[in-house]
Amino acid sequence: MGWIKGEGEIEDSYKISKIAAHVPGLVVYNTFTNDTPYAENFHGVLLVADVSGFTNLTEKFRLSSKKGYGADELTRTLNSYIGEISYILDAGGDILNYAGDAILARWTVERVQLSEVISLVCGVRETEVGCQLKVKIDISAGKLSKVIVGDEISQYFVVIEELAVARTIIFSPNTWELCERDNIAIDPIENERAVKVRYIKREPSFSLEKYQDSIGTSVEHEKVTRDCVRRASRLMSNAEFEKTLQKYIMKTVLQKPLEYLSEMRLATIVFVNMQFRGGESDQEQCMTVHQAAIGIGQQIVKHHGRVNKVFMLDKGCTFLCLFGLPGDKQEDKCAHALQAAYGVHELCQKEIPNLKTVSVGVTTGPMFCGVVGHPVRHEYIVIGRKVNLAARLMMHYPGVVSCDSVTCYYSKLPPFYFNELPKKAMKGVKNPGVLYQFMTNKHQM
Repeated sequence: MGWIKGEGEIEDSYKISKIAAHVPGLVVYNTFTNDTPYAENFHGVLLVADVSGFTNLTEKFRLSSKKGYGADELTRTLNSYIGEISYILDAGGDILNYAGDAILARWTVERVQLSEVISLVCGVRETEVGCQLKVKIDISAGKLSKVIVGDEISQYFVVIEELAVARTIIFSPNTWELCERDNIAIDPIENERAVKVRYIKREPSFSLEKYQDSIGTSVEHEKVTRDCVRRASRLMSNAEFEKTLQKYIMKTVLQKPLEYLSEMRLATIVFVNMQFRGGESDQEQCMTVHQAAIGIGQQIVKHHGRVNKVFMLDKGCTFLCLFGLPGDKQEDKCAHALQAAYGVHELCQKEIPNLKTVSVGVTTGPMFCGVVGHPVRHEYIVIGRKVNLAARLMMHYPGVVSCDSVTCYYSKLPPFYFNELPKKAMKGVKNPGVLYQFMTNKHQM
């Protein structure tokens, strides 16, 4: 896998620790006695590390590496770059998601501790990681919500908080209100309430050791030493607990050893975004995401796909779904993906309350698929130009199922199912080719 040196060099003999490496502490130390769906409020700090350049790096390896070697070499490179920002773990951060070219982490503390933790997290500076990648940091703080949804087969989590737009280190308006202002030098941002951080004047007095010792005290661990980067890597073996954690992990990951999962692969991506009307209570929002997770999951699995991730940020609730993964390969994956996308679109419009609009983007092409991250905290991700395009289609063509010409062609579906879409300028996308809206009839599903 090309893991960076460190704690991963220690042989882990417990299956549960290997499973726990795929999920955040927010899940590992969850109260599993509650029935889904449920929401839990807490105070904390969220950090988004946006790593620009992953897609270009992936394309470079895809085009220049020898057949069969590109994926392994790319995995080692990505993990070495991610290792440069492993200080998120060192600073007590719980990595919630590796989302392609971004990392989302959180710190949960009492409200009175927020200002000190903000200063601590602010030590995670904008960083150059090699000559091709650059990290930009975005920090938000205050009241957050953890939402657990799903059924007995698959479960998902989301953390709800509106984040500022990523540009170097940015404090959201609420974060700036809560922080220790006389300790942080900032620059205002024109026409915005958010601020840009220049530097921290003095080190925070927050006790990182006490904070780390307080994590997961209700769960049994093996001996945890000071050099242990993540307590969840020292869980006591527990077969029932293992089964519970597996619900949060994509089945593709559980079916193969990690070293066989990283590859350059022709796959189809389906991004689903739901925008809500607003004004919903926490409980209503929780129930809405729960209904969507179950319904979307059923549609995707029905057509031989997988739900990879669920996000809930400032752009609504987004599902990233994958078709053509190991064990799910279908000759007609493009047709299945489009039919699933249409089914999801119809389901959301009819059954999801408080829905303003649902938008779906579908693309097909070569991309990196594999497990990346830290030895004790990693995830299965997909990176590539077509992944970015699917996300852009989802946001730039609201209210419809949109797709690229490759998906249209390889679906082998009748031409009258597709209407050509008008061209739009999309950030980071050059020459996307002809784009289509996909439509079909109920009896085709």
